Amino acid sequence: MHRYIFKSLEDAGKADMIICNTVQELESSTIAALQEKKPFYALGPIFPNGFTKSTIPTNLRMESDPTRWLNGKPKGSVMYISFGSLANISRQDILEMAHGLLLSRVSFIWVVRPDITWSLESNLLPPRFEDDVKDRGLVVSWCSQIDVISHPAIGGFLTHCGWNSVLESSWCKVPMLCFPIFTDQFTNRKLVVNEWKVGFDLSSGRILKRHEIAQKIDCFITEANKLRINLEETRKKLEDALSENGSSGRNYKQLICDIKSKIQQKSKSNKTSFI
Repeated sequence: MHRYIFKSLEDAGKADMIICNTVQELESSTIAALQEKKPFYALGPIFPNGFTKSTIPTNLRMESDPTRWLNGKPKGSVMYISFGSLANISRQDILEMAHGLLLSRVSFIWVVRPDITWSLESNLLPPRFEDDVKDRGLVVSWCSQIDVISHPAIGGFLTHCGWNSVLESSWCKVPMLCFPIFTDQFTNRKLVVNEWKVGFDLSSGRILKRHEIAQKIDCFITEANKLRINLEETRKKLEDALSENGSSGRNYKQLICDIKSKIQQKSKSNKTSFI
């Protein structure tokens, strides 16, 4: 994964211009620094058509629909836990997280993909885990994330801080409990926790410990309302960027103008070379 990303960054350095799924107002200083090196266009946030309740699947995995289960839960009481479609964590981390959830008092939906770990063991969770949490916990192999986090019962998102997850959670005004795993996720965590102040760190170190997990989850749900105040501001920046005269619309128009200009320059250059 790191080799793939570094290769992509090398290729980006050769490009005439860079388009990014971000918002000018959320990363203004970083974007300004990048624009000194190369034309850079923030066109985000980019979401699936309709965003929620879409009838078009966004992946090839079989999806569970936890809507009925969520409908029976109080508003803001459920923690959604997912580490995306690619990230892998160790079985030891999964076990510590499972025991932390057992110790916690919080209701949760946990997405445990069959390929979430490199372990060859088929039973990733502790014995009788699902029976022990059946009144307050739901384990699924995959679900529609945007449908889940937009449900009123969701009070927090324990996330790996993948960029799509960060944008979706910010749009739905769902506070984040951060557990980055690789690459840009650590930078994204810094934005969420330190700059935007819409989330907390799950662990004080890279090694997960069940008692710390339980404590952080319980504290997080209690403090989530404070984070939602900052999320209101973050959501407004996303909305403003998508408005008729918003930054993403302006950047898109500028991108089109610059592409046309680049085409005209190359066309003139080719004619001159031919003559």
